[in-house]
Amino acid sequence: MIAVVSLLNVNFNILRSVRNALVVADKGGSAAFIPYFELLGTFPASILLTWVLSRLMRKFSFRFIFFSTMLFFLSFFLIFAFWIYPFRDAIQGLLQNHLGSISTLPSLQVIFTHWPDMIFYIMSELWKVALLSVLFWGFINQKLSMDEAKRFYPPLMLGSSIGTIAAGPITVFCTSLLSWDLFPLASKRWQHSLCLLTSCMVICGFLTLFCFNSLFKLLQIKNIPLPQVTSEEKMPFSQRLLSLSSSLRYLMRSPYLTALLVVVVAEYVSYALGELVFLETLKEMYPNPSDYCQYLGSLTLWTGILTAFSALILTPYLLQRCRWSSNALITPALMVLMTFSFFFIVYCRKLGLLTDVFVLPVAVFIGSLHFCTGRSMKYTLFDATKELAFVPLDREGQMRGKLIIDGIGSRLGRGSSSLLSLTLFFFLGGPSESALFVGILAILFSFISIPAARLIGAEFDRPVS
Repeated sequence: MIAVVSLLNVNFNILRSVRNALVVADKGGSAAFIPYFELLGTFPASILLTWVLSRLMRKFSFRFIFFSTMLFFLSFFLIFAFWIYPFRDAIQGLLQNHLGSISTLPSLQVIFTHWPDMIFYIMSELWKVALLSVLFWGFINQKLSMDEAKRFYPPLMLGSSIGTIAAGPITVFCTSLLSWDLFPLASKRWQHSLCLLTSCMVICGFLTLFCFNSLFKLLQIKNIPLPQVTSEEKMPFSQRLLSLSSSLRYLMRSPYLTALLVVVVAEYVSYALGELVFLETLKEMYPNPSDYCQYLGSLTLWTGILTAFSALILTPYLLQRCRWSSNALITPALMVLMTFSFFFIVYCRKLGLLTDVFVLPVAVFIGSLHFCTGRSMKYTLFDATKELAFVPLDREGQMRGKLIIDGIGSRLGRGSSSLLSLTLFFFLGGPSESALFVGILAILFSFISIPAARLIGAEFDRPVS
């Protein structure tokens, strides 16, 4: 299990650095594109992905779905790096030339002129949703009891940190001048970096398939007692469970799952709003996409180190000693503090209270701290408490909840943050001009998750009679 989680996170963190460099720092790029890609691309794609997975789960085993999904993603990234990107300028103009006046609309021009980047961004974002959140955790939650989950989830969070730590040096090396000098895969440094990183992802992907196949065989041997079936549930499980529309109705009838959805959405909105401004600020210091990606690789390494500390020491201690509601409130409280600090220095820079030579490095440092701390807490304590919230539910509640909350909830959070960002950009300008209001909204959404977490905690921590 640790091997699968680690390898999936290696690729996910490599993809995160690559797609940010591709969209923000590559020629003609900007962090202002991200809300368009999220709202008009990633959000509807996540709904489609969830629907497709729900249909596949009715007919095929987790192993077949996992293998098929992995091979589909790896094939796309190979095609993009070795064929689409070298001819990107010509490919980007295809839609614009065929659609004519439609592509000149301000709200759609970004999509038509950067649609290959948009597809790469979407696929990068859906990697974790499909393979880790829905498929892997959905498979594991069916196999573990409550006691086993409390023992195994912290080490699995450590697996996430191992993958994050490993992704950092891989990204830094593949984007360095040294790797380009040793075995150049392209005439341009950034294109070489993209091809080399993709090759590393393919290797990790096939190792993941080998480990998941072994895990599937081992857990199939384990004797799992089946729950008692009521008269209302006598129809085959595969026929009654995984309809997307019925899962939505099931979730809306459950205050427990609805509150969990609110917590997940609010956390994503808060973090995504802050990340957007940070990525644009970072571009001013590292305008070259390879340097930009290399710095993000360094941040990935530090995120992994903080994640390892949290997974080894902090999260196990808190899960064993504190109530669920207390653990769930730590992440939003920390986000409020870090978000306020980052946007305060950004706004001071905007007002000209400090010299730009001084304030830009400080803003990048605080933003980097926000970037690393927020992710490390999400990957360990936040994700562990979220996964534990599924364990008391029956199998139907687990699967329906996982499909909606992980498959759509996270994307709903990113989509909501994108809609808010686009609205602010329309009235105020780009990410830098709207930084003050973005900061206010980010802090507000952190506060929104508090009452929802208390509602879940009241049910989760209730003594069993």
